[in-house]
Amino acid sequence: MRQDVQVVQTMVDTMVGIPQFSYPARPNGAPKPRGEFAHIRFLEEYQVGIPAQEIKSQTDDTTTFITRSAVRLRFRIGCVDTTGLPSTKIMNGWTSEEMKTLMIQSGYGFIRCTPLSNEDAKQEKEWEYRQGFSVDLYTTRTFEETVDNITSMVINGVYVDDSLEEYLLQFDINLN
Repeated sequence: MRQDVQVVQTMVDTMVGIPQFSYPARPNGAPKPRGEFAHIRFLEEYQVGIPAQEIKSQTDDTTTFITRSAVRLRFRIGCVDTTGLPSTKIMNGWTSEEMKTLMIQSGYGFIRCTPLSNEDAKQEKEWEYRQGFSVDLYTTRTFEETVDNITSMVINGVYVDDSLEEYLLQFDINLN
């Protein structure tokens, strides 16, 4: 998701200490950045555990629910650098005090960062050093849903007694 990539951009730029160092991967029609940079691609999101639901508000006619769901997000960060310092900071900078503060403010938490093997060998035609990372983060998604309450019902049925005689039943509940 776009918002998630923007949060990771802020994290990477903070770790590396260079404003606008990172960019979303593969933006339509955007030119390739020059010099050192990192590109961030959102790969997947999946739910962890069972969502928690609570009633936010309720009237005679409707009920509004809030659903909170913990999710795990996976990103791919590709880093093009000449000194290796930005790559080292991205690999090892997730648990610094500055990052902990940023994570608390953003509502995202760090799970792990793993290097992708020999990223520059896949891009030999580019003649630039590349290092790739797989980064897992977690956050909580919050959804709001308003549903109509059941305010009346008509229940119909057939009761069959022991002598197989049938009785038609109808219950009217809260009909005006």
